[in-house]
Amino acid sequence: MYQKIILAYDGSLESQQALLNCQEISQWEHAKVHLLSVVPYDPIPMGHESSYYTEQQNQVEEQRHLKTLKEGVEQLNKAGLEAVGELLKGDAVDQIVQYAVNINAELIILGHKHHDNWLARWWRGSIPKSLIEHSPCSVLVVIIK
Repeated sequence: MYQKIILAYDGSLESQQALLNCQEISQWEHAKVHLLSVVPYDPIPMGHESSYYTEQQNQVEEQRHLKTLKEGVEQLNKAGLEAVGELLKGDAVDQIVQYAVNINAELIILGHKHHDNWLARWWRGSIPKSLIEHSPCSVLVVIIK
């Protein structure tokens, strides 16, 4: 059923659990797994009204994401799966949706952890919720408690 699966992967506990679930699903269908890591260029606050991006900070985040992505692809390949990794830059939801459209993905998998604190939920936002609203294909959200 699923031949092209995207796994949004950042190395977190949530995405590691999604990676484990992804291994099981793709083995059933012999799918190709596209492991995505998105570097979100967040602004650095410089007072009440201004912010900027530092190239050094962006490079540090990019290297961290590349390392995590490489480890995830290696883990999938060792399990006997066909996997490729891709590092994207920008808004996570926009980048994942665009990639899904470009490769005609049939499933997107991502991990999610519920936050008990309302402030944490508000501040973090909901990537899974936004992704479900904008995705061109099915979305599997792996919940970590």
